[in-house]
This record gives sequence, C-alpha cells and structure tokens, in this order.
Amino acid sequence: MSRRQVERDLTRKVPVSVTLDRPIYDLIDDMIGRRIFKDRSHAVNAALDFLAWTLKNNPSQFYGERSAQQSPQVRQQQPDTNQRYSR
Repeated sequence: MSRRQVERDLTRKVPVSVTLDRPIYDLIDDMIGRRIFKDRSHAVNAALDFLAWTLKNNPSQFYGERSAQQSPQVRQQQPDTNQRYSR
C-alpha cells in the first residue's frame, strides 16, 4: 500500500471512546496477546464489521427466529403504588 493510500485511509477513521465490561476487555487483550488483533481498535472494528455484516445478511442470527404469528403485547394497568409519581 502506498503512502498516499495510508493517508487517505486515516481520514476515514474517527477517534471515539468506549467503555467495555471487564470480561470483554480481558478477552480483547488476550486476543491481542495471541496476535489475533494488532490493537484494541482493530478488535472493536472487526467486531462491529461482523455485527454490521450479520445484521445485513442474516439478521435472524442476531435477533433470533420470529414466529409467524405474534400477538401484540397488551400492557395491563398496574395499581398506583407509588404516591410520589401519581398519574
């Protein structure tokens, strides 16, 4: 890849900050240690690319199978037990 292509690629990236649960953070660091990913940004980008591909090509894999007939859920009125926030 030429220098110009590298510079062009960097202009499409946006710096962001994310907060991860400790087990996911440890998993990413373990994968970096095993050289599966080069850094945390690479790992997060790969995971989000896979999620985007899955949602586009096979959304049922992410959301699960849906039955043919789904009845709308009716919310039942609950007695007002909280006097502070009366309706």
